[in-house]
Amino acid sequence: ELTKYRDQINEIDDQILGLLQKRAEISKQVGAVKAETGVAEVYVPHRQKQIIERLKAQNHGKFPEAALEAIWTEILSASRSLQDPERVAFLGPVGSFGHLAALSHFGTSTEFIPVHPQIDIFTEVESGRADYGVVAIENSAQGTVRDVLERFQRTPLWICAETFQPIKQHLLSKSPLAEIQCIYSHPQPFAQCKTWLRRHLAGAEQIEVVSTSEAAQRAAQESSTAAIASELASEIYEVPIVANAIMDDPDNTTRFFVIGKHIPEPSGHDRTSLFFAIPDKVGALHQALGILEQAQLNLSYLESLPSRTKPWEYIFFTEMEGHIADERLIVAFERLEGLCRNVNVLGSYPRGSF
Repeated sequence: ELTKYRDQINEIDDQILGLLQKRAEISKQVGAVKAETGVAEVYVPHRQKQIIERLKAQNHGKFPEAALEAIWTEILSASRSLQDPERVAFLGPVGSFGHLAALSHFGTSTEFIPVHPQIDIFTEVESGRADYGVVAIENSAQGTVRDVLERFQRTPLWICAETFQPIKQHLLSKSPLAEIQCIYSHPQPFAQCKTWLRRHLAGAEQIEVVSTSEAAQRAAQESSTAAIASELASEIYEVPIVANAIMDDPDNTTRFFVIGKHIPEPSGHDRTSLFFAIPDKVGALHQALGILEQAQLNLSYLESLPSRTKPWEYIFFTEMEGHIADERLIVAFERLEGLCRNVNVLGSYPRGSF
């Protein structure tokens, strides 16, 4: 009976392969049509979101949803590579959480470009050396990544998508725990793992580096050292995990933006991000928020940061559900522009899954 079931699975696998091959041929034809009509974008964020959400709705929980999304992300990645592989910049070296986020969103059939520091990812995309960039914008435990948020004040790029990456911090070392004298990592992992470090390695020196993958590189080369980094970094740099999942918050997650040169069409599951600057008068912020409330827009984020145009002047970064093409957002933004000195939409893009 087991042999019978295995034969059925083999038959299904053959059918799946045949359908993937048929899909690949159609993808090539799509690429040819795009080339003929001058359509440059191969990666279409709203289309990717619509495909995956449609399949999830049809699935009814029969197949694990996370696995379904991962499988179709790879299918879409492979299909796009038959047209024109994307070049995607991330915070390097390889093995960083930015690398993980880029892999999970774009799939493995992609050319990945490690860049550091993180704000230089904007320059890579602006210059055309990369088609897209993946930048961390917010961590569930540590809050906003300020240098990235501020860089959005001086870029022509759009936010094209967002993706959420669970952050599982591990202690990597080629030495036993008792022999570790020095730990390398990015500032955020040190903050995210401080309880465990205080309990187990209180006497070890903590040295900050630009990324968790650089930390793993150093731990691979130096004795009596360790790194706080990802499982991927452990595999790439061949540094064993000596303590698993040492972060204080087991649900620690970082939100990443995908940045590029076009704004996606509505997917039906969208978010809009913008900056706005208000006049220096009593009640101006209350009036601005009132406009958004009257339009029944669900704000999910609001933060102030210094303006780069005038000392002691501030602008506001906010996010809300919906797409800039939606009628209620159009009307609300027209009213905002009448009140505010500047309204700068950074992007309308498919919301990520987490």
